[in-house]
Amino acid sequence: MAYTLTVLYPNETDAKYNLDYYISNHMPLVERHWKKYGIQSWSVTRYNPAVDGTRPLYTIGCIIAWESEESIQEAFKGPEAAEVLSDVSNFSNKQPIFLIGKGVAKT
Repeated sequence: MAYTLTVLYPNETDAKYNLDYYISNHMPLVERHWKKYGIQSWSVTRYNPAVDGTRPLYTIGCIIAWESEESIQEAFKGPEAAEVLSDVSNFSNKQPIFLIGKGVAKT
């Protein structure tokens, strides 16, 4: 199974997000710079309130599928990482949370 990098953006009252920029500019930048490291696909989700109406912990999430955990690590250590990570400030005033995992089941 593929490895995933889940990127979560906090749903804090002072958070600002430009989702159009994220999808149209940031994610193509990520793909352009890191595809050579093994990106297979990506998706972006905007979270709604929970079924009981409570505010979600995160506003936006992105899941990037990779060939291996090592490929994720290589991308973050590569020379392109600085440009990719510094671009966050162009669409948000919050820093993301990164989670790395290996898929264990799929239908």
